[in-house]
Amino acid sequence: MSILKRVLLSRNKRRRTSPAPLSRPKIVSSPAADLRPIGVRGYRIRDAARAAERRREILTGAARAFARAGYDATNMDQIALACGLAKGHIYHYFRSKEEIFTEIRIAAVTRALERLSEVAPLAGRDPELALARAISGVVGRTFNEDERYEPLLPDPVSLSAENRKRIRELGRRYERMFARILQAGIDKGVFVPGDAKLMTFVILRAAFTVANWYREGGKWKPEWIVDEVTRQLVRSVKA
Repeated sequence: MSILKRVLLSRNKRRRTSPAPLSRPKIVSSPAADLRPIGVRGYRIRDAARAAERRREILTGAARAFARAGYDATNMDQIALACGLAKGHIYHYFRSKEEIFTEIRIAAVTRALERLSEVAPLAGRDPELALARAISGVVGRTFNEDERYEPLLPDPVSLSAENRKRIRELGRRYERMFARILQAGIDKGVFVPGDAKLMTFVILRAAFTVANWYREGGKWKPEWIVDEVTRQLVRSVKA
C-alpha cells in the first residue's frame, strides 16, 4: 500500500473515533431575577419587602428632620443622622432631599384621602357622623409615627414647580371632599349656614395644629385628645 493511502486511511480512522466537540451550555436567565425591581442606582433589589421597610424608615426620619429645621435648612447629612444611617446608604433609595420631601407629602395626603373616602359617603345619611370621623382621622395622624410630622411641613418655595403642583393637587382633592361633607350638613340644616370651603380651611387648620402642641407622655392621652378636639370642632359648626 502506498504511503499516500496509509495517510488517508489514518486520517479517516481518527475522524471516526474522535469524540464530538462539546457544545457550550446555553445560559438561560432566570425570569424571577429579571422581574425584580430596580433601585435608583440601577441595581436589582433582592428583598423588595425589606427595601420598602427601609424606605419607610428613611421617610419617617427625614420628616422629623424637616419638621425640626425646615426644608431649606435641612441637608442629607442631617437626614442621615435622623435616620441613623450613612448618607451613602440613603442614596440607594432616594436621589435627593426634594425627592424625599415630596414622597413624604404625597404619601401622607394619599393615606388621608383614602381614609376620608371611606367616611365621606356617610354624609348623605348622617353628616355629623361623617364630619366627626373625618376630623378624628386628621387629629389621629398626630399619633401615627409615619404621619405625625407631615402637618408641620409647609411646601417650600424652593421645591420644584412640578412637585409643588403634585402636592397641591392632592391637597385640593382632599379639601374638596371634606367640604362636600360640610355642604351636605348645611343643606340638611345640621350645620350652620356658611361657606363650606372656608369652614373646611378653619377646621383643618385647627386639627393640624394638634401636632404643634402635643407632647408625648403628657397628661392628655392621645385618645382623649382625638375625642375632645373632634367634639369641639363638630360643635363649632352645628346648627
